[in-house]
Amino acid sequence: MSNTVTTIQKQNPYLELAKSFFSGSDHPLFSQFGVEVEEISQGRAVMSMPYAHQLANGDGCLHSGVISTLLDTNCGLAIFAYLADMKPIATIDLRVDFIREPQAGDGIFTDVECYATEGDLAYVTGRATTSSDCSLVATVTGCFAINTMGPSFRDGNKGPVNA
Repeated sequence: MSNTVTTIQKQNPYLELAKSFFSGSDHPLFSQFGVEVEEISQGRAVMSMPYAHQLANGDGCLHSGVISTLLDTNCGLAIFAYLADMKPIATIDLRVDFIREPQAGDGIFTDVECYATEGDLAYVTGRATTSSDCSLVATVTGCFAINTMGPSFRDGNKGPVNA
């Protein structure tokens, strides 16, 4: 683990909580998918997902919907890292451009950066690459609402909050 990640995690207890929530048994969908949080730093998050046959399309490649879901979730984690807070957020606009399919049997890495906030909006950009050779699979850009009435992850609470 890099010194930057260690320092940020010591300064921000929400990041460890986010890491455990997004890749631990607390999140049954991602636990089933095998999703791991690989890295968290200021405004940036990297996640990975191994190949799973049950999540593949007819060509034996990870389905684009699965990749989009991973990118969307990674966007949220990058926003939490940027804010240094796990305020509830909601996707307003998410654009995923698929460049090519991953190879059959190949897992995915996603790397997303939250590069700006303005008022109650956060802006992200990122990419999905293959785990075997880091070939570009997709790019993502998005805008998210911050401080919504949706679920909060503060102190392990997964219910609505009045922020």
